[in-house]
Amino acid sequence: MKAFKLVQWGQPGQYVDIPKPKPGPNDILIRMRAAGLCRSDLDMMDSQPGSQPYAASVDADYVLGHENAGYVAERGVNVTDLAVGEAVVVHHMPHCGNCRPCTDGMENHCQAFKRGAIATGRGCGGDGGLAEFLVAPRTEVISLGFGVDPVDYAPLTDAAVTAYHAVRTAVQRLKPGTSAAIIGIGGLGSYGVQFVKLLSAAQIYAVDTSEDRLKVAREVGADSGVLFREDDHDGNAAGDEIMELTQGRGVDVIIDFVGSSATLQLAARISRPQGRILLVGMHPGGSLEVGWARLATSCEFAISLGSTRQDLREVCELARQGKLRIDVQKFGFDRIPEAYEKLRMGALTGRAVVVFPNPKDVDVTRQSTGRLRSKL
Repeated sequence: MKAFKLVQWGQPGQYVDIPKPKPGPNDILIRMRAAGLCRSDLDMMDSQPGSQPYAASVDADYVLGHENAGYVAERGVNVTDLAVGEAVVVHHMPHCGNCRPCTDGMENHCQAFKRGAIATGRGCGGDGGLAEFLVAPRTEVISLGFGVDPVDYAPLTDAAVTAYHAVRTAVQRLKPGTSAAIIGIGGLGSYGVQFVKLLSAAQIYAVDTSEDRLKVAREVGADSGVLFREDDHDGNAAGDEIMELTQGRGVDVIIDFVGSSATLQLAARISRPQGRILLVGMHPGGSLEVGWARLATSCEFAISLGSTRQDLREVCELARQGKLRIDVQKFGFDRIPEAYEKLRMGALTGRAVVVFPNPKDVDVTRQSTGRLRSKL
């Protein structure tokens, strides 16, 4: 079958022919319908041998694609609760189910798949979904039912659910009268704005270097948009604006979907006592010095990693109810290099999604997941 594989570090992905995978007793074989593309895919392709965090942790020569959705094509002998033709999504983080984090309900921190700062899995060390078929354990697959075209759900399996998990860890702090700042309104940040709006009554400040992305942030629920200028290396100008908007109080919850040194300094600049800063973005070399007078007193700093299966189940339900705006730009399988180039250049009008032909043996009734905006 055809696949798009990262063959060597530091090189673009390549089209290759590989054998069709076979499911084990507890697996399902998925006929791929859609695979979302992520900035981290570019980071992997750009990685030099031995470099952090990817090339130092996993070997190259795997199929890319970790935002995966499709249809059940074949079941392992022990799988009895899914049917062939059922639409499914795949959770982007594998888990063993046996280590302490897994048994404590924190499978996103599974020790069996942890490699340094990253977690290995489909599309990151193991074969992902940029191929005609994908094998996944039944425990990592969530059903969407019948009569659903899963294309719209592919970006939810990483971009949306990672943002959702980060918001959920801090939402208890967002009471009426509080505020949240979302830094970076890209594939994850736009969902971050939506989830804060859905789950709290907080005032939302969106921060980005693009006026167009700030416009999107306002459309999906941000109360104010703050432009972060490229030459504002220490975040003082944007920070001053936010402190003025909060009347000097600072921000209760700050979620940084960029992770550069400049955005982290901005987060520290606008933090308030007993607030919380959540780092999600993995900008190369991003770091923050902490200490007295560098961060508000009693302000917590945490790195938010991935999500859980329950997070994905809840995000898919919000989409099914039409409560999410999902912006996608579709590309055929033969246009993957073009899609990655547009992603690199910042020229996409939504999350890039590679779409495979609908299988002829599946009867799909188109079902919108909300305010979908797609461009083919």
